[in-house]
Amino acid sequence: MHRRARLAFGLASIVFTTVIGGGARADVKIGLQAPLTGPGATDGRSAQLGAELAVEAVNAAGGVLGQKLQLVTYDDQSKSDQAIFTANKLVSDDGVKLVVNGSYSSSGRAAAPVFQKAKVLMICSYAVHPDITKAGDYIFRVAQLGPPQGAAAALFINKTLKKSKVSVISMDNDYGQSTTEGFVEGAPKYGVAIANKYNYSLKDRQFGSIVASVKRDDPEAIYVSGYFFTAGPLIAQLRAAQINVPIIGSQAVDSEKLIEIAGASANGVYIINSVDRARKSVEYEKFVELFKQRAGYAPEGVASAVYSSVTIMADAIKRAKSSDSEKVRDALAATKNFAMLEKDVIAFSSDREAIMTIPVNQIVDGKFKAMGEIDDFVVSGK
Repeated sequence: MHRRARLAFGLASIVFTTVIGGGARADVKIGLQAPLTGPGATDGRSAQLGAELAVEAVNAAGGVLGQKLQLVTYDDQSKSDQAIFTANKLVSDDGVKLVVNGSYSSSGRAAAPVFQKAKVLMICSYAVHPDITKAGDYIFRVAQLGPPQGAAAALFINKTLKKSKVSVISMDNDYGQSTTEGFVEGAPKYGVAIANKYNYSLKDRQFGSIVASVKRDDPEAIYVSGYFFTAGPLIAQLRAAQINVPIIGSQAVDSEKLIEIAGASANGVYIINSVDRARKSVEYEKFVELFKQRAGYAPEGVASAVYSSVTIMADAIKRAKSSDSEKVRDALAATKNFAMLEKDVIAFSSDREAIMTIPVNQIVDGKFKAMGEIDDFVVSGK
């Protein structure tokens, strides 16, 4: 059996609900949207398990306001129309007032206006498109925006790696383009010259023409913006073509599965804004162990991001002394130095963007190794 089959539960229907944490009396509902089927299903299942582990941890510690958390989950298939459809179901059918979005940027952009109109508080876990939080004052994000992530990559390439000529390879979706826009904008500020830019689609797994073009570029480094399941074969094909310059990946490249897909070719790859693996946290270590037990593999960044979204929501409910979405919103906005699993939220900006540093990891001998943090600039969301 494939090791990921253990998470393939409840996927028979296109749209479904799973409830974790119920009881005889009314519980505090938290909605979850994630891509449980379709091309993003691996991330979606990890997001779902991350959310479930967070709900279990909160409830085991006494819940919130004397009540248990109840997780209501829908599959958005990483499609905008399904994100809107399931957002409306959460609002109208389930009466949910608090939501964690564990999906990609296109889904987050589509769902956010639905929740804003209904005054439902949404925390975006890892989608990075700037437009998501622009939907309104009920929409927050606990991940770095795409553009600052890209700019940080340019800074890292020049300041730390001492490289200047870079080929850029980017996925042609919201996530890929927003991070690449930041890289392109930041490159001249940080002494990086872009040799060429190349785009690919979510479905692509063969990159022969891009690889040939990059080889002709003769770059000093390569910046790759995309997901682990596209970056894996891309990295393997770059290395097979004897292109041995440093490869710097974006946030969504952070996955144990990348190492499985790319094999030895993954060694040496840097990942910007991944999980802070230098972090000494009993909670994080417990999370990793529980995730491994249930999933059969180590957690990706999306799992810890969604776990953290649930726990910061629970913390805001406690500080608000209410599950009313407006009061929880105000408490969340006042957050200071909240210790998430993967990094700390220093505060939220006036635009409801988390202010945090940017961890960097490198794959060494088939394992992720912490390389420090980029803290030369702090993102304010403006």
